[in-house]
Amino acid sequence: MEPFKIGLRELAELNEDQQTFQNVSRLRAGGGVSWLLKALLTDRDKGIATREVARRKEAFGSNRLPEQEAESWLSIFMGSFNDATLIVLIVSAVVSLAIGLYEDPKKGWVEGVAILTAVLAVATVTASNDYSKEQQFRALNAVKEDILIKVRRDGYVKAVSVHDVVVGDIVIVEAGDKVAADGVLLEYYDVTANESSLTGEAEEITKNEDDPFLLSGCQVTNGNGQMLALAVGKESRWGRIREKLEAETKDTPLQ
Repeated sequence: MEPFKIGLRELAELNEDQQTFQNVSRLRAGGGVSWLLKALLTDRDKGIATREVARRKEAFGSNRLPEQEAESWLSIFMGSFNDATLIVLIVSAVVSLAIGLYEDPKKGWVEGVAILTAVLAVATVTASNDYSKEQQFRALNAVKEDILIKVRRDGYVKAVSVHDVVVGDIVIVEAGDKVAADGVLLEYYDVTANESSLTGEAEEITKNEDDPFLLSGCQVTNGNGQMLALAVGKESRWGRIREKLEAETKDTPLQ
């Protein structure tokens, strides 16, 4: 099987953040989109073969972002005791136990234990509800994100899960689409994109030979075209930004 003529590092050098001019210059110096198509073993008319998907995922990564670890039920349960009302009730229970046992060692514990039991019941119900809601939210979010994307494979336009888009895919983009991967436009007609989710700039950006790149997670606001996928998942610009943010969050002191 013929090896790819370009790797993750070289693709990343064509897809640097906030360096559109440099990215375009490197692309042109390499030989333009024709060179990229050959390097990624992509047929401009037929796209890639379906049988190639697994190999491309192994070579360039899957179009999935690492999910943040879900908070455990025990963690949520322990966190519920930060509630001011529960803290007051626990203090009241301790005081009641102390006074009750001092005044009546045989039955003085009843009121304090009753309060603690109520506190545990409230904490258990609260933790169970919050844990269930979080699991439901994650499930709904997974369904929401699993959209269908049009790609050219085996000579036909097919609808595949966004998670199955791979580097080298020719992706069909139209106005209103959310971009499935970082890529470079092969053909385009009057394409504009909103990249505010990445850059913070609300202005729509016209795509042309001076800026032919579309970015994962951004919105195509006008026109249509075909894009060659260059980076997916954690290798995309959004994936790299998210990875940095998560690393900074973990490294932040006093948390």
